[in-house]
Amino acid sequence: MGIVRAMLKHPEDLPGLLKLKVASVAASRAIPSDPNLAFCFQMLRRVSHSLSLVIQQLSPDLRNAVCVFYLVLRALDIVENNTSIPVDVRVTILKEFHEKIYNSQVDFSLGKGGSNDYSLLMDKFQLVTFAFAGLSKGYQEVIAQISERIGTGMAKFITTEVETVSDYNEYCHYAAGLASLGLSRLFYASGLEEFPPDILSNSMGLFIQKTNVTRDYLEDINKSSAPRMFWPREIWGKYVEQLEDFKYDKHAEVAVECLNEMVTNALSHTVDCLQYMAALREVTNLRFCAMPQIMAMGTLAMCYNNIQVFRGVVKIRSGLMAQILEVKTMQDVYSAFLDFSRTLAAKIDKKDPSASLTLKYIEDLQTVCKAELGSRRIFAIESRGGHEACLGLALLVILVAMLLIVWR
Repeated sequence: MGIVRAMLKHPEDLPGLLKLKVASVAASRAIPSDPNLAFCFQMLRRVSHSLSLVIQQLSPDLRNAVCVFYLVLRALDIVENNTSIPVDVRVTILKEFHEKIYNSQVDFSLGKGGSNDYSLLMDKFQLVTFAFAGLSKGYQEVIAQISERIGTGMAKFITTEVETVSDYNEYCHYAAGLASLGLSRLFYASGLEEFPPDILSNSMGLFIQKTNVTRDYLEDINKSSAPRMFWPREIWGKYVEQLEDFKYDKHAEVAVECLNEMVTNALSHTVDCLQYMAALREVTNLRFCAMPQIMAMGTLAMCYNNIQVFRGVVKIRSGLMAQILEVKTMQDVYSAFLDFSRTLAAKIDKKDPSASLTLKYIEDLQTVCKAELGSRRIFAIESRGGHEACLGLALLVILVAMLLIVWR
């Protein structure tokens, strides 16, 4: 009944949801004949369903490399976050992981076993190493070199607190900026793209990572084991004595002010991200890069000035994600960023301590988008009262029925 309620609340989402499900079914059936790659794509779908849809659309050679790269980075992330492993052991694994992916005889199991997706990935990670061995040497070198740099950075921040904004930028560089740099190098190795400036690749990763860090405050602070938080003290320390204070009602006002400063910090990367995407030549690469960037922009628009970040879950609804997956051109990207920036701008209180800087970043972003779009609006990320929102009852019933049949 949850699906039905969601569709009735947002009838404009119905066509997109149906397309999303059809694409999901098609992706699940597009399994490579090579058993090692088949495992990789099955695991990709299980650990990141939305990303698997856009990776499947890449050119075949590049698609395999990106899939393996993502699973290697996911494995590093699993090791970093596994607090059941002693710190010194985790540090060693992270620093040596780039060497071990060349050795299929290494046991990557973390000793827990079990049936959850992350345990399954690690228990059978040898299949990923076999798939890695089947990639061209150029792809292997990129994956290994970036994995070494990320592993070293992760090892550093296991024992280092994020105190300053500089620390925050460095952490996000290791957590996501280097991954984006690796993707740029894979694109270049494929022969499909030119090599962009590192600063633009880094901004692509920082924008997504900072969005996730900001959104996930409550999930991270409430972890049963000792929480690892990456909000920099240089920001939150201006508002409270302890980071967990934001959970409590008496700190609601300053919590939102701090949240708005975190969102503003992430917004500083938007113009770089647009410049990076505008330089891409291959449309499938653009769609792959654009989807998480637009989702990040939409998430920031939802989080800004929103106390719910400290009370529950804030995320983009499935129907809106389906619309984002329909992005096909850079004009669509500009339009989506412009729409979400307007949503965010409408929530800015000029009395907020960060308001002037927030407005500056929004104005910079909108200037770029408007200059590229002119008077055209190619792609509207949100329907606001158009004909889709006024679907007749007969069409609504038909679409609901079709969607429920496919969803089974």
